[in-house]
Amino acid sequence: MLGRGELMDGVSLAMIGAGLAIGIAAIGSGLGIGIAGAAAAGAVAENKNNFKNSLILELLPQTQVIYGLIVAFLILFFTGLFSGATEVLPEKAGFVAIGAGLAVGLSGLSAIGQGITCAGGIGAVSKDPSLLTQNIVFGAMSEIAAVFGLAVSILMILFGI
Repeated sequence: MLGRGELMDGVSLAMIGAGLAIGIAAIGSGLGIGIAGAAAAGAVAENKNNFKNSLILELLPQTQVIYGLIVAFLILFFTGLFSGATEVLPEKAGFVAIGAGLAVGLSGLSAIGQGITCAGGIGAVSKDPSLLTQNIVFGAMSEIAAVFGLAVSILMILFGI
């Protein structure tokens, strides 16, 4: 239990950072997949042959939660929490972990926009399957923000913890 005026220790802060990384990114991916999934269900209801292409586009927003998972694992690994270490971790390392978790988590909210783009792509591809590649590219454009968030998070972990 923390006494009055005490800050949290680095271990607790690092755990918060890992939780933010996966938790916020999962919200973005879940919403993006849900948006694209609604369009996919409609496309498949119109024609069962739309399943494969719809599934490909629906899966694109899933990658942001994978980035969050990677960063959460890196935080746990570099802070020693994977090995069960619970000794004192500097507060600085804990705050770096929170920053890294927020960077990847918040950039993972780009999956919402990606889901909207992919939903439109599912509609287009259900009318003309030859448009799949172009619509994958359109959907991937939203991913760039998440890739930048992942890169910054990794750099923060490597050089800050």
